[in-house]
Amino acid sequence: MKISKNTRAFGVLFIVALVVVSPIFFNKIGIMGVDSYFHYNRIYEAAMQIKNHNFSFLNLYSFQEAGRVVNQVYSPLITYLFGGLLLLCGNWFRFQVVSIVLVTLLSGETSYFAAKRLNLNFKTSVSIAVVYMTSLSIYSFIYSANWRAIAMAFVPLLVGPIIDFYKGDWSLKSMSVLGVAVALIAQAQILAAALAIPILVPFFVMGLLKSQHKLRSLEFTLIGIAIALVLSLNFIMPYLELVRGNHLLPPVATPLESGVTNLVIPFTGKSIPLSDTILSFVFYLDFAGLIFFWKRVSGLTKVISIVAIVYIILGTSIIPWQALNVDFPALGNFLQIPRRFTITGISFLMLGTGLIVKDLVGKDELSSMADVSNFVFTMFAVASVVSLTVTVTDWVKTANNPSVGLAAGLSTNHNYIYPRTYHGKKITKIAELQPTFHTKNYGALIHAVDRITPDYTPIKHYSSSTNYYAIYKKRVVLPKNKFEHSVKAGGTIQLKWEEQHRQKINVPVVAYKNSQVRLNGQILNKEDYKTSSIGTIKIHGKKGINKVDVSYQPSTGIKVGIAVATFSWLCTILGFGVVILRKHR
Repeated sequence: MKISKNTRAFGVLFIVALVVVSPIFFNKIGIMGVDSYFHYNRIYEAAMQIKNHNFSFLNLYSFQEAGRVVNQVYSPLITYLFGGLLLLCGNWFRFQVVSIVLVTLLSGETSYFAAKRLNLNFKTSVSIAVVYMTSLSIYSFIYSANWRAIAMAFVPLLVGPIIDFYKGDWSLKSMSVLGVAVALIAQAQILAAALAIPILVPFFVMGLLKSQHKLRSLEFTLIGIAIALVLSLNFIMPYLELVRGNHLLPPVATPLESGVTNLVIPFTGKSIPLSDTILSFVFYLDFAGLIFFWKRVSGLTKVISIVAIVYIILGTSIIPWQALNVDFPALGNFLQIPRRFTITGISFLMLGTGLIVKDLVGKDELSSMADVSNFVFTMFAVASVVSLTVTVTDWVKTANNPSVGLAAGLSTNHNYIYPRTYHGKKITKIAELQPTFHTKNYGALIHAVDRITPDYTPIKHYSSSTNYYAIYKKRVVLPKNKFEHSVKAGGTIQLKWEEQHRQKINVPVVAYKNSQVRLNGQILNKEDYKTSSIGTIKIHGKKGINKVDVSYQPSTGIKVGIAVATFSWLCTILGFGVVILRKHR
């Protein structure tokens, strides 16, 4: 029985994903990075809401049970899918292994089909896919559960619409695919979509100039935009409602110059996988090939390569990010790290280099030059897999090293974490988290450490000089154990405490404009309580037992928008399923 090339490619990419995750699997050691607790809290929240059939805009079970809205404005759909996966896996260790395999395999598959769409040969397409799935764009999910990697796994889906744009007179089908691709990236991370969309612009402009039916092409483009917007209503509308009625604390501002990745310089660090160095060589192959063979490569090759080179350079210290940080301080909150450009451009860098080789080799895939190019790409792929596997082994060693402190193991500052206990013992070392990966109690890992991330809390006004992390620790994390937290039906958080005498007290739960607050069963108006600079409630309780119940009441329009987006995704999945079945038949 002859096995198709696509099946063979899937087999190779699946094996690569298994090899990369093997150090974690065989050592039975879970690993955590700087963003792991933030995203694992979100996944845990989704899992608990599914398990208890208690759905809410509020994060009821996570983020110190402080009544915050996080999941609903940050990738809600994919987070619920991962929450369901956690329930199926039974513990965090199995979830980590399975999720890493799924994300790396997804990125390999999308980049493989992008290469095939560009008519690259089989060996080159598989090699490009392997290098991409082991690259900086994706491996951050392994050590830090970084959600940006999921968005990057969808970025190669833009290649098909890009080709159609460039040819001109694009079809309704192509623009529908584009709408779905952009929506998928946005579902993972809206900032990733914002950085990826500009890649489409030069192809769109060039194609529109070529088009013989410009008006029709523009109409189809608008339909694609409408599809992307409708599929994104589930997080766009809740976010707009939140920002309309509240001042939300943006993600922490970071000095832009400290967030670069100089991919143009090989051999930049001992603990960095060799795939970064390989990408550095690929960058120069692409750059030099574009200059030296300018007249011999196609227009599409030129545009893809130029876009990739620009994105790679934007993420380096060649750009005066320090000066830009001074002139445009808001970039520190929005962009945070310029390497986001580099990460977005990596798939196009690999594809652009593959196109240059293809244009030079021509149609004779049996020539000696074709053999050399296939050998080089295969060597890059093998080296990327082996080096990343070794690096993952080093991460596993660190995660199980009894001498590595908790903050160092999580790659963060000790001011940004608050260790708690597991089985009565305070967590002080990263290795002490390992038992929580293997227990059936999903909350053990989440509640062993409070990761201080006050993003999206309702503040009064933003000030760059205010230490919101310290305030959040003081107002939420430290007083948490003085209150009895419980989750009630209908998406309600209840905090209970006892007062010896009536006094004003800070309750470690935040209130948004649409939050409904009850004190001892009585609904409070906004005038009946004050809030701190981080949004926590300040109220006067009564002597004795007090109860505060907090829920969130979204508007009817928001509920309709979420329902429309969910139904649209179901229809989209069904439609793609029908297309695949027809092709298979």
